[in-house]
Amino acid sequence: MANRRMLLSLVLFTSMVLAGGIALAKNQHHSNGHNLLGAKLNQNGKHEIGKIGNNAVAAEVNNKKVVNMSAGNLPARKVKSNKKMAGVELGTLKMAANGDIHPAQVIDVSYGYCFDAGPDEYCYWYPASAVTVTDTWVAYVPL
Repeated sequence: MANRRMLLSLVLFTSMVLAGGIALAKNQHHSNGHNLLGAKLNQNGKHEIGKIGNNAVAAEVNNKKVVNMSAGNLPARKVKSNKKMAGVELGTLKMAANGDIHPAQVIDVSYGYCFDAGPDEYCYWYPASAVTVTDTWVAYVPL
Protein backbone atom coordinates (compact mmCIF):
# COMPACT_ATOMS: atom_id res chain seq x y z
CA MET A 1 0.00 0.00 0.00
CA ALA A 2 2.81 2.40 0.86
CA ASN A 3 4.54 1.72 -2.47
CA ARG A 4 1.42 2.60 -4.44
CA ARG A 5 0.99 5.87 -2.50
CA MET A 6 4.65 6.77 -2.95
CA LEU A 7 4.47 6.05 -6.66
CA LEU A 8 1.30 8.14 -7.06
CA SER A 9 2.84 10.99 -5.03
CA LEU A 10 6.01 10.85 -7.12
CA VAL A 11 4.02 10.95 -10.38
CA LEU A 12 1.91 13.90 -9.17
CA PHE A 13 4.95 15.80 -7.90
CA THR A 14 6.86 15.25 -11.16
CA SER A 15 3.93 16.34 -13.29
CA MET A 16 3.48 19.51 -11.20
CA VAL A 17 7.17 20.38 -11.51
CA LEU A 18 7.12 19.83 -15.28
CA ALA A 19 3.89 21.79 -15.75
CA GLY A 20 5.26 24.68 -13.67
CA GLY A 21 8.39 24.86 -15.80
CA ILE A 22 6.52 25.27 -19.06
CA ALA A 23 6.09 28.95 -19.89
CA LEU A 24 3.52 30.08 -22.37
CA ALA A 25 4.93 32.44 -25.00
CA LYS A 26 3.17 35.74 -25.54
CA ASN A 27 1.66 36.68 -28.86
CA GLN A 28 3.89 39.42 -30.20
CA HIS A 29 2.52 42.32 -32.24
CA HIS A 30 5.15 44.65 -33.73
CA SER A 31 4.10 47.92 -35.39
CA ASN A 32 6.02 50.66 -37.15
CA GLY A 33 5.18 53.61 -34.90
CA HIS A 34 6.97 56.03 -37.24
CA ASN A 35 4.60 55.17 -40.11
CA LEU A 36 1.55 55.20 -37.83
CA LEU A 37 2.38 58.74 -36.71
CA GLY A 38 3.03 59.95 -40.26
CA ALA A 39 2.56 63.73 -40.55
CA LYS A 40 1.58 63.95 -36.87
CA LEU A 41 5.30 63.68 -36.10
CA ASN A 42 5.54 67.34 -37.12
CA GLN A 43 2.87 68.42 -34.59
CA ASN A 44 3.61 68.70 -30.87
CA GLY A 45 1.17 66.98 -28.51
CA LYS A 46 -0.38 63.56 -27.88
CA HIS A 47 -1.58 61.64 -30.91
CA GLU A 48 -3.59 58.42 -30.90
CA ILE A 49 -2.00 55.82 -33.16
CA GLY A 50 -3.86 52.65 -32.25
CA LYS A 51 -5.80 50.61 -29.73
CA ILE A 52 -4.99 47.68 -27.48
CA GLY A 53 -8.33 46.28 -26.41
CA ASN A 54 -10.17 49.22 -24.81
CA ASN A 55 -6.94 51.21 -24.28
CA ALA A 56 -6.02 53.97 -26.72
CA VAL A 57 -2.33 53.97 -27.66
CA ALA A 58 -0.97 57.52 -27.75
CA ALA A 59 2.43 58.90 -28.70
CA GLU A 60 3.60 62.17 -27.18
CA VAL A 61 5.56 64.27 -29.70
CA ASN A 62 7.77 67.27 -28.95
CA ASN A 63 10.02 68.97 -31.55
CA LYS A 64 9.45 66.21 -34.14
CA LYS A 65 10.55 63.45 -31.74
CA VAL A 66 8.59 60.92 -29.71
CA VAL A 67 9.22 61.58 -26.02
CA ASN A 68 6.77 59.09 -24.48
CA MET A 69 3.97 56.63 -25.22
CA SER A 70 1.02 55.42 -23.20
CA ALA A 71 -1.74 52.87 -23.56
CA GLY A 72 -4.37 53.52 -20.90
CA ASN A 73 -3.35 51.73 -17.72
CA LEU A 74 -1.01 49.21 -19.39
CA PRO A 75 2.61 49.33 -18.22
CA ALA A 76 5.15 50.45 -20.84
CA ARG A 77 8.69 49.17 -21.38
CA LYS A 78 11.26 51.28 -23.22
CA VAL A 79 13.33 48.90 -25.32
CA LYS A 80 15.99 49.06 -28.01
CA SER A 81 17.17 46.57 -30.60
CA ASN A 82 19.98 46.35 -33.12
CA LYS A 83 17.65 44.38 -35.41
CA LYS A 84 15.24 45.91 -37.87
CA MET A 85 11.91 45.73 -36.08
CA ALA A 86 8.47 46.14 -37.71
CA GLY A 87 9.68 47.54 -41.01
CA VAL A 88 11.42 50.58 -39.55
CA GLU A 89 13.57 52.10 -42.27
CA LEU A 90 16.97 52.76 -40.79
CA GLY A 91 18.52 54.58 -43.74
CA THR A 92 20.41 53.67 -46.88
CA LEU A 93 23.95 54.03 -48.12
CA LYS A 94 24.47 55.39 -51.63
CA MET A 95 27.89 55.83 -53.20
CA ALA A 96 29.69 55.88 -56.49
CA ALA A 97 33.41 55.18 -56.78
CA ASN A 98 36.10 53.61 -58.90
CA GLY A 99 37.85 50.69 -57.26
CA ASP A 100 37.17 48.68 -54.11
CA ILE A 101 34.91 50.04 -51.42
CA HIS A 102 35.05 48.75 -47.84
CA PRO A 103 32.43 50.60 -45.78
CA ALA A 104 32.48 50.18 -42.02
CA GLN A 105 29.57 48.27 -40.60
CA VAL A 106 26.94 50.63 -39.23
CA ILE A 107 24.83 49.49 -36.31
CA ASP A 108 21.42 51.11 -36.40
CA VAL A 109 19.28 51.00 -33.32
CA SER A 110 15.49 50.82 -33.24
CA TYR A 111 13.72 52.14 -30.16
CA GLY A 112 10.36 50.84 -29.08
CA TYR A 113 7.65 51.09 -26.49
CA CYS A 114 6.20 47.69 -25.54
CA PHE A 115 2.93 47.16 -23.69
CA ASP A 116 2.05 43.93 -21.87
CA ALA A 117 -1.63 43.10 -22.34
CA GLY A 118 -1.91 39.69 -20.70
CA PRO A 119 -1.37 37.01 -23.35
CA ASP A 120 -0.27 39.63 -25.92
CA GLU A 121 2.65 42.03 -26.17
CA TYR A 122 2.36 45.10 -28.41
CA CYS A 123 5.50 46.99 -29.48
CA TYR A 124 5.68 50.25 -31.44
CA TRP A 125 9.09 50.82 -33.06
CA TYR A 126 10.86 54.00 -34.18
CA PRO A 127 14.23 54.78 -35.78
CA ALA A 128 16.73 56.47 -33.44
CA SER A 129 16.28 59.77 -35.26
CA ALA A 130 12.58 59.95 -34.26
CA VAL A 131 12.97 59.32 -30.51
CA THR A 132 14.26 61.43 -27.65
CA VAL A 133 16.52 59.12 -25.66
CA THR A 134 16.59 60.42 -22.09
CA ASP A 135 16.27 57.38 -19.84
CA THR A 136 17.98 54.05 -19.90
CA TRP A 137 16.53 51.85 -22.58
CA VAL A 138 16.87 48.11 -22.06
CA ALA A 139 17.71 45.57 -24.75
CA TYR A 140 14.59 44.03 -26.24
CA VAL A 141 13.88 40.52 -25.05
CA PRO A 142 10.50 39.04 -26.02
CA LEU A 143 8.34 38.18 -22.99
